[in-house]
Amino acid sequence: MKNGILYTFFKLIFDNFRFLTIVEFFKFIAKKINPKKNNVKSKLSYSRNAVDVFILLKWMFILIIAKFSFSNNFITVFVWYLLITNIYSYFYYHIWSDEALNTESFEKDRIRRRFLNLMLAVGFSNLCFAYLYKLPYQVDFDWSNNNITFLKAIWYSLSNSFGGNYDAVKPINDFSNSVSMVQLITTFIFITIILGKSIPQTNSKK
Repeated sequence: MKNGILYTFFKLIFDNFRFLTIVEFFKFIAKKINPKKNNVKSKLSYSRNAVDVFILLKWMFILIIAKFSFSNNFITVFVWYLLITNIYSYFYYHIWSDEALNTESFEKDRIRRRFLNLMLAVGFSNLCFAYLYKLPYQVDFDWSNNNITFLKAIWYSLSNSFGGNYDAVKPINDFSNSVSMVQLITTFIFITIILGKSIPQTNSKK
């Protein structure tokens, strides 16, 4: 192992965990229905559209369960799964993969698309945490005037993600403080690490 045990171990995990993400299934379906399987531009187009469909569906999912207050253990676990795979996908495709490390030939539209998708990922992360605060974990927070609303949860999620204070919602125990800290770390990863890599230099004039 010329690169050491730890690097080899984590590379194996990072390279294979993507097969546990739902977005890879969408890309697999897109590959199958693509009539021009040997055309590079066609494959890229189908793959990008598959990713867009997945992004739209996961946003719709979280908005629907929040709107109608759907909450149980399975949904909570699934929301955490979406959160984890959300940050993993952007770590893998923006920092870790061979393609992400070689950005010299990136066209400007591709860079803009990567930036837009990153912003959508940050927004989705905040929305997921707002759902967790409002429904499965609401008893772990102090809500001003006992008025528990999704709007308050969103404002707390946005405020907390950037280390701010929102007096209308406050964590009251170790568990709620831990979840809030996880969100803060998640946003830190998105904003400071992945964002920096998502705006690479390009020599393209297109």
